[in-house]
Amino acid sequence: MDDEEAELRNPFPSPPSHYTNYSSRNLRLLALLRERAPNQSDVNQYEQHDILSDQTDVPDWPLTQLEKPRVDWILEEPDAYYDVFGDRWFVRTLDPSFNFESQSI
Repeated sequence: MDDEEAELRNPFPSPPSHYTNYSSRNLRLLALLRERAPNQSDVNQYEQHDILSDQTDVPDWPLTQLEKPRVDWILEEPDAYYDVFGDRWFVRTLDPSFNFESQSI
């Protein structure tokens, strides 16, 4: 099979390889890490091995990579926007009936 056939059969790109890190086991380890180290905002991978020393199969990469990205920093900008595929989308809407803060994002 040549490259053109493969491209036609797979119109969408494959997901990134790190999606396999989001297993139930790793998410439980992240919750346990946050429970045991609530005051440490940036726990590195060496500290996580010490904190989770009683657990098996602690990954070599930082578990904090599994946390959801923060979007609140976008709202701090006066003209809050994000770019997707070359299009600019403004976060703040001109519709006064829409309350962005009440949305669970």
